[in-house]
Amino acid sequence: MNEHPQSETLFDEYALGVIEGEELHALRAHLQMCEECSRKAEQARARITLIGLASPPATPSPAVRQRLLESVRPLARRPEVLPVRVASRPWVVPALAVAAVALACLTGFLLIRNQQLSLRLESLESSQTQVRAIEQRQQATAKRSRAVLDLLSSHSTIKVSLAAVKARPVPQGKAFYSPEKGLVFYATNLPHLPIDRTYQLWLLPKSGKPISAGIFETDKAGNGQILLPPLPRGIPAKAFAVTVEPEGGRPQPTGKMVLLGAAS
Repeated sequence: MNEHPQSETLFDEYALGVIEGEELHALRAHLQMCEECSRKAEQARARITLIGLASPPATPSPAVRQRLLESVRPLARRPEVLPVRVASRPWVVPALAVAAVALACLTGFLLIRNQQLSLRLESLESSQTQVRAIEQRQQATAKRSRAVLDLLSSHSTIKVSLAAVKARPVPQGKAFYSPEKGLVFYATNLPHLPIDRTYQLWLLPKSGKPISAGIFETDKAGNGQILLPPLPRGIPAKAFAVTVEPEGGRPQPTGKMVLLGAAS
């Protein structure tokens, strides 16, 4: 063999020891004269050695070996499909077994990796949802704060002080009201109510029936508040009042009045 081998796989077959006869002698003679092909043969030996070290030894069970032999025999009887020379290569069955084990390991690894990536993606999506919810709450709080500040600084806002006369400490309330911008109300020193009762704030217009401005609860110190309740726009106020009503409030005042203040 004076010319270089036509197929690079011939070096791998040479390293595996499956080349025989005249073909083997010709290749050896060529390798002694050709430095390039000799280097490729050494590289092929290194590859085969690494594959052998990386692949765990696998011995097929008797049943698997019998099925493999039975599947190979029909092909051996058809020279046009599988040359007889292939049957003389005893490494075929172990190599197939090793390849099957390697493929199974690779498949398992890919499945586990896919599950890990799916869980990580779900975690990222959940985190993004939480971040969006926090941003929405912050935006709503900021918008509400700007509206309260706008109301308190408006020239059209009136300040109403509501107070009781006989109670000690004296309950007090302050209402900041603009017919166009809305209402902000704070109360202090209000007595704690039973669970089935609630405080209700009323806007007393210059004409017409009282308008509910919402219900509120108090903390342990008797403090309560109502910020920007839904009220009809453009209603001039004559006074504000707080009454004690059944739980949930009432359309019109029915209970005891505890705070009252006239609009200046």
